[in-house]
Amino acid sequence: MGVRNRAPDRIAKLSLEARDGFCQGISKGDMGAIMASGIEIIPELCVRDTAAARAMLTGIFGFAGQGDLLALGEQRIALVQGAGDIGHGGIDHLALAVSDVPAALSALQARGAVLEETTPNGPGHIAEFWDAGIAYVFLRGPEGARIELCSRLPADTRTGLPSHDHIGIPCTDIAASVGFFSGLGFATVHSVSLHRPDGVTEVRFLSAGRSVVELYEPPALRGAKNPFTANSFWRGLRLIGSGLAAGERTGPDGLRLTLI
Repeated sequence: MGVRNRAPDRIAKLSLEARDGFCQGISKGDMGAIMASGIEIIPELCVRDTAAARAMLTGIFGFAGQGDLLALGEQRIALVQGAGDIGHGGIDHLALAVSDVPAALSALQARGAVLEETTPNGPGHIAEFWDAGIAYVFLRGPEGARIELCSRLPADTRTGLPSHDHIGIPCTDIAASVGFFSGLGFATVHSVSLHRPDGVTEVRFLSAGRSVVELYEPPALRGAKNPFTANSFWRGLRLIGSGLAAGERTGPDGLRLTLI
């Protein structure tokens, strides 16, 4: 969450929590059916040193698990082996829901967490969302991968936190990205246009099963051609439980998705 002019490699980031039944355009009953459907997206985190990444995710962020699949609440991460120069790409970040951002940040910093340059001065706020706004902060994950903490204000009352909040995906054509995820069974649960000095950023949140994706199209990316590095930290997504035929899909902006 936050609005800044950034180069495509470090884009202006906008987020909001969109996983409860009061989201725009979908009833509480329909949301319950979606959340109970068993669909799950697992982001793939590509790093050069998977052992060090596992140690950081478990020792600092609180994930648990064996091998290359780790979990924190309803959020799972798949570690994959990478090589060379890895950067920020078409999947920008993973966001974890917490009940209180400053308290969670303090606890994680005590374990060695480091602020990421998107929020160098600590937590930020977006007052436009929900009754009292939202709080957010970005931390450096393994090898610099972005991990966000976010919560509703004055306190996030969801149970089972910390856990999954969303996966942040910047877009050059948000309508095309919405269409791609809609074809996979996702439903739009919140839409917003954020007006800032550098222009309007369109944000859409889509949900299926336990997973939420945040699609956002800032002015700097709108209509851009091939702005993302292929060798990125958040390399791809694994979609489980959709009922669709297994295999690889390629979405807008080269997004990699594996149906399992």
